Amino acid sequence: MIRRKWIDPHAFADLRKQSGLSRLEAAQALDVTPRTIQNWETGGARVPWMAFRMLRILRGFALPGLQWEGWTLRGSVLFSPNGRSFDAVWLQNVDLVFSQAKLFRQMYAASGRAKTAATVVPFPDLGSHLAAQPKRAGGRS
Repeated sequence: MIRRKWIDPHAFADLRKQSGLSRLEAAQALDVTPRTIQNWETGGARVPWMAFRMLRILRGFALPGLQWEGWTLRGSVLFSPNGRSFDAVWLQNVDLVFSQAKLFRQMYAASGRAKTAATVVPFPDLGSHLAAQPKRAGGRS
């Protein structure tokens, strides 16, 4: 059984108004008639979920694709589903850090100084260290 999402006509009208679109502009963006927009907003016809979703995407309130579900754009800030915000400068810096790390790895590998597994110092064995300690009197170690 397919579960259909019900879109409140007032929610659709509010979204259109928040987007700064007239009924005519929204109709052109969604490829429907202005009368259809009017019917959706007054409750004369059900608002299709895809029309609501498309208006959210067109206005930048949502991002397309399942992998972006829950992500939103407000102004020039990207918000993750858990509420963390990312602005363009922060994302550019992350990209630069990853690019720099990649270059460092390439330069280090090209220098021939990369350590092999044989030259890595082994982690100390704590078991042998504890076994070598003398036991205290009274049965406590």
